[in-house]
Amino acid sequence: MLYLGFEAATQYVGRGRKYNLEMLNTPLEKLEQYDAVVIVTDHSSYDYAKIVEQSNLVIDTRNATRGIQSSKIVRC
Repeated sequence: MLYLGFEAATQYVGRGRKYNLEMLNTPLEKLEQYDAVVIVTDHSSYDYAKIVEQSNLVIDTRNATRGIQSSKIVRC
């Protein structure tokens, strides 16, 4: 399963670069049930160390996990 639904979004992330988009932060739960987690944007409200800890594999396209050492992380 690759899709994390937005139905449980509970917290606003904040403004976009140009517009107030009222972007929502989706709670991340039970990440171990997924084959991989793909980071496509680096919001400061996420705890990336916790995401790495709870995931089987993390594919980081935004360097959001910089400073975190783990064999689970693939940086691209």
